[in-house]
Amino acid sequence: MRPELNLYDMGRDALAAARAAFAGRASFVSARRLQVDGLWLGPPEATLAVVEEVALSGLGGLAAASKLGANAVICNSDGILAGQATGFGMRVLFLVPFASGESDEARHTRLAELGELIGRIPGIDGILPAPVGEAQGLDTLQFFAACRVACPDSHIVVDLERFGLKLGQLCLSFGADEILGAISGQRALRLGAQASSNALTRDEAVVFLRASGFEPCETMPEGKVQEL
Repeated sequence: MRPELNLYDMGRDALAAARAAFAGRASFVSARRLQVDGLWLGPPEATLAVVEEVALSGLGGLAAASKLGANAVICNSDGILAGQATGFGMRVLFLVPFASGESDEARHTRLAELGELIGRIPGIDGILPAPVGEAQGLDTLQFFAACRVACPDSHIVVDLERFGLKLGQLCLSFGADEILGAISGQRALRLGAQASSNALTRDEAVVFLRASGFEPCETMPEGKVQEL
């Protein structure tokens, strides 16, 4: 982290902006993920059935993914797919990569382009920061705060599979307002093969959000938000 950056101030401002944008509320959404082989990974009862753009060619395209049950798409290229997904009635999350050590200029340019894209395609419902390689703690928090500054009224979503539970919760204090993951009524104990699991129960997700200073909500089907 560069010495001129005050991470505390960045977090305070980003958290205040997130709370202002969504009236003090933050949400969690249970998600399952469509794999390139057509199988699903995650809770069968999940609200969000996600397919990533990188899997679409192997699945036969967006229409085929929709027929398999996908109701949300994670885009990572341009606005064409986002526009198509909106036409299918799918939720659109836009993947925004970042790499530790990249220049301020590169980040500023990427986020400026993102802001322009969101203004042009209102169907984009959320921003999904994604690390290139392993997520780095301070750099990740700085990037989440920068996303909130660049897109103050957008949902900034934490993918728990990408960031893990501890760093994921910290992101809620740096501009994020939604967590996405394998969230269900019950989960296996974190023992043996489940020791590194990032799954949460709904009660645990509520605690996550409340501990970060938000009023917890759950994102329901068709984007409806239920206060808890």
